Amino acid sequence: MKNHVKAGSLVALCLLCSCAQTAQGKLRQAVYDTASAYHLLASPMPDVMAGRVPGVSLSAGQKALARKASQSVLDELSALEQSIQAGNTLAETAVAALQADFAAFSTCWSGLTGGSTPAACTMATTAGTTTNTTTVTTTTQADADMSVSTNGKE
Repeated sequence: MKNHVKAGSLVALCLLCSCAQTAQGKLRQAVYDTASAYHLLASPMPDVMAGRVPGVSLSAGQKALARKASQSVLDELSALEQSIQAGNTLAETAVAALQADFAAFSTCWSGLTGGSTPAACTMATTAGTTTNTTTVTTTTQADADMSVSTNGKE
């Protein structure tokens, strides 16, 4: 069942990305779609962390890994959503970093709830601590330069 939800989320994400017609529209749609998929996948996190889901028990270390992987995605989503709201141009690298972190979180979370600790959990958490903050230059509609921190990978 868990794999079907994960697969369905990713299929929906791919299908929705094709709706926009401009390059910026597609990047913005990719951010929105990734946000939707993230929230769908992460919605049971509070119950799992509190031990209220029968058959799923996480150790303190596994909970910490899940929190770090989740926070990495949330940080990037927040930066990109703020950039969109400000009318800034999105960089493909920033959106790709978001999608890569979401994929790592998805693999990590699915593995943890399935009883294992996938390598994606440790990769997702170490990437955020060993990679310097990525600064993406964006341009507002008035053509003024501005930097947006994405806390992601290049």
